[in-house]
Amino acid sequence: MDDRHPRAEKAHVVAHERPELLMFCAVAGLVGNVAPLVTITWGTLVTEHAFIADTISDLAKGDKKWIMDLGFYLNAGGLLGLAIASAHAHLGRAGWSVGIFCLAFLALVVTLLGLWDEFHTAGDNPPGMTVHTKLTFLLGPLYLAGPLAMARGAAGIGRSYPAFFLAAAAIWVVFATAFKLAPTDYDGILEKIAIGGTMLWTMPLSVFFLVRGWEKAHRITPTD
Repeated sequence: MDDRHPRAEKAHVVAHERPELLMFCAVAGLVGNVAPLVTITWGTLVTEHAFIADTISDLAKGDKKWIMDLGFYLNAGGLLGLAIASAHAHLGRAGWSVGIFCLAFLALVVTLLGLWDEFHTAGDNPPGMTVHTKLTFLLGPLYLAGPLAMARGAAGIGRSYPAFFLAAAAIWVVFATAFKLAPTDYDGILEKIAIGGTMLWTMPLSVFFLVRGWEKAHRITPTD
């Protein structure tokens, strides 16, 4: 007869990590990191996109806009996957929780960025301040707060993780600020470097959850 307390049994079940969930979310995260790189390259090759001057959003206009929109949606799916994995395998306190919400909100904002390119000039917005443009301002604090908030929790994974996360925040804030202040002739390259910098947060996080899930899936325990 099992005389374990029902509440203790329930707590054990809730706290148990599912390796298949971690690996699925990690793969989604990896795809979400790679997809924008592929679609930016693809879009540049099949359109008249000026890589240095034109922004990523410029790729989401015209007859080939679906290419960059696909990159937006896959990236959003990857961010959501990382949010789920981070919540499932919670590695910190309040800071880690803040990072989870940043990932989730980023997934929402990136999805809306893809959707609102369809209606880029819609509404009563003045020129240069469309709904799409307004949404981009939400990226600033989210991509800065997310890695900074998760850096302390990531220290328990390995010393390189907080270094990557802090570097992601630093690169983002420097180049995103430069993007807003620099002449439009250099908008595109500054924005692409800023977005690339964020991958120093999301890519290591994806790899970590993939490895963690793999190790847990192949670990033999007495309860297996």
